[in-house]
Amino acid sequence: MFLTLIFFIALSAVLLALLLLERRSLGKLRDDLGAVNHSDESTPNRRLSLPAPGRSLESLVREINTLMDQKQAVQVESLRREKALRRQIANISHDLRTPLTAILGYTQLLKDPTLSAEDRAEYLTVVEKRSHTLQTLLTGFYDLSRMESGEYPLNLCPVALHPILCELLAAFYEDFTDKDIHLEIDLEDGLPEVRADAGAVTRIFTNLIQNSLKHGGRHLEIRQYAEGNTVVTIFKNEAGGLTESDIASIFDRFFTADRMRTGQNTGLGLAIVKNLVEAMGHRVTASLDGSLFSLRIYWNQA
Repeated sequence: MFLTLIFFIALSAVLLALLLLERRSLGKLRDDLGAVNHSDESTPNRRLSLPAPGRSLESLVREINTLMDQKQAVQVESLRREKALRRQIANISHDLRTPLTAILGYTQLLKDPTLSAEDRAEYLTVVEKRSHTLQTLLTGFYDLSRMESGEYPLNLCPVALHPILCELLAAFYEDFTDKDIHLEIDLEDGLPEVRADAGAVTRIFTNLIQNSLKHGGRHLEIRQYAEGNTVVTIFKNEAGGLTESDIASIFDRFFTADRMRTGQNTGLGLAIVKNLVEAMGHRVTASLDGSLFSLRIYWNQA
């Protein structure tokens, strides 16, 4: 009888200790959850823990920690998007303000009744150029928004790349000559057609050529050849203003390295290229080897 009493007393003590540990664990969990509920991106990787092992709570803690990890990931992504949006708004404001300021300034000058015919013609030319810059920016932004929302119309069919590229190179020949840019062109004969939208291909090549004219130095290499089941297009040019860190953002909308931002460059060109290429089911990459910038498009054969 005495031994039985001792046994029940010991068992009660153990159960009481376990109960106290459980209550202590629950109290700590409650405090931790309160802290988590008021946490933000400044306190990342906050996790729950138990002051003592407890199988009954370990599973719950694991589930809560998983939810916390997901919450923190959402917070980080939300912060990244917010910063990107602020940066884009600043870039839009900059790109709109520059041509608008020029247009307004020259419009005021045109009101001068003593202005000579020669000066008037010169100022009107400046206003016209800045108006085209503004129109290009607004059109590019509108089209890129439609591409990203899947509302940009594409008519996919077999397309031959060579004729489109050669026609554009001929159209921009004077621009290359005026800038003393040496062209090195190597287009493999007999390439298969690719499944694409002809208008989109024209826009892609136009953007790449214009990008090379603006930032490409004195030498531009263009190659096109078959590789497995793809046709590869390469634009390679000097890009002394770029760094490795820039390459990671090269396809972001409104990206231009600060030292390349001139007020006439919208920074939408390569973003449009990437969106159009991927919308048609193909792939585009960018790389930097020393001062040489290479952009490759891998077109799937039709």
